[in-house]
Amino acid sequence: MHTSETGYTRIRDILGEKGLAIVESFQAICPDFADYIVHFGYGELYSRKGLSDKDRELAAVASLVSQGKTGLPLRAHIGGMLNVGWTKKEVLELIILLIGYVGFPATVDAMKTAHEVFSER
Repeated sequence: MHTSETGYTRIRDILGEKGLAIVESFQAICPDFADYIVHFGYGELYSRKGLSDKDRELAAVASLVSQGKTGLPLRAHIGGMLNVGWTKKEVLELIILLIGYVGFPATVDAMKTAHEVFSER
């Protein structure tokens, strides 16, 4: 069993200070929801052995794009990809690859989201 400290550490490691700010915003809306993110999402899932943080973020972004989710989670995890060592070019190549699996509509929105994340850095 991992502690909330582990969850916060993993969030900071992967998503950076923006990730902590996201959790804080959810804490103000619904503390229980924020606790699930910290304890389960990052304290448990993101603390498991077997995958690198680069692998986890690749999987997260590919999954979000395939679901057409281009809001806050995709923005956070594209930033996470950059934080754990992916390059902007590699993020864009991932989105291009996903055209063949999820089609242009989902990847057009994802490409726009990636551009926004890159512009903020």
